[in-house]
Amino acid sequence: MPKPAVLHIGEPIKYNHEFYENEFLSRFNVVQDEEPDRASFMEALKSKKYGDFSAIYRPHFQTGGEIGQWDDELIPIFPASVRIFASAGARFNWANVDALAGLATRKIWYSNGAGASDEAVSDTALYPTQRYSLQHIRLSLRSREIPGGHILGIIGLGNISKKLAYKAKTALGMDIHYYDAVRASEEEEKTLGATFHASLDDLLKIADCISLHRPLNKHTQNLIDAKAIALMKPGSRIVNTARGLVVNENALVAALVCGHISAVALDVHYHEPQVSKKLAAMEQCTLTTHIAGGALDTRINFEVAAMKNIIAVLGPDDECIGTPLTPVNAKAYNAAA
Repeated sequence: MPKPAVLHIGEPIKYNHEFYENEFLSRFNVVQDEEPDRASFMEALKSKKYGDFSAIYRPHFQTGGEIGQWDDELIPIFPASVRIFASAGARFNWANVDALAGLATRKIWYSNGAGASDEAVSDTALYPTQRYSLQHIRLSLRSREIPGGHILGIIGLGNISKKLAYKAKTALGMDIHYYDAVRASEEEEKTLGATFHASLDDLLKIADCISLHRPLNKHTQNLIDAKAIALMKPGSRIVNTARGLVVNENALVAALVCGHISAVALDVHYHEPQVSKKLAAMEQCTLTTHIAGGALDTRINFEVAAMKNIIAVLGPDDECIGTPLTPVNAKAYNAAA
């Protein structure tokens, strides 16, 4: 009996060669995608160029993106045999996870590399929370040099930001406050020494620095806009390692120009991959190129996690035998007809 087919999107395996050859290839027949863009990829699906594959494997978050948004235009032309789309990366704004699970005739799991980048991204977010250089002090007399005792306002308390909260409190002596749609348990709050705020506005008013950790969706785009920034303390700072569109770029530039915001650190950008020339010209801005999760360990773990998610879901007869280790669309999948 032929092995189930897996369509490989993006660059080949780079790190986990032994696992790939001994575990993955022993179970699956891997077919490499050859399409340079979305249009040709869609045509290949329609013409059954890659046959009836059972899984889609994207091991590197920086490749395979030429296919574009995984949406209601693309998903319906997948073969009916597809059971799982296993991707690298910790976010999922480019994939319509409800559409992946909501097709009337079948259900498709979507999994990402949740957890693989937690340490790297939390370390990246930690650095600018305590970056009070003499340069910043010259720019704003309201900035201080020592972060101890300052309030770090975390927006979205997930795995990454929990690590950030622990590090900022333990290493820097910062007071941790947070806002999230779902409140953490009393035990977690006690462990982190974190104070919950029922509204974003309340958190913005008291924080010396805010760090953003929310996924991008229709509710979070431009979450930090001119109105939100106006609520913040004069001289406070903004750190964004989430998604660029969560912070309104025009409002941010205006707040930096007038001095209401004293410093900003962005690993993600509003018009990514383009970086704002206005922000780049400001010495109170620390800008990186969406590399917070780019540590070697993160890349290794992303690559193998996607393989393990496929192994967990796909049986030898193309049947769905279980759930991914890191599912994203579990709620929509379980609710689908």
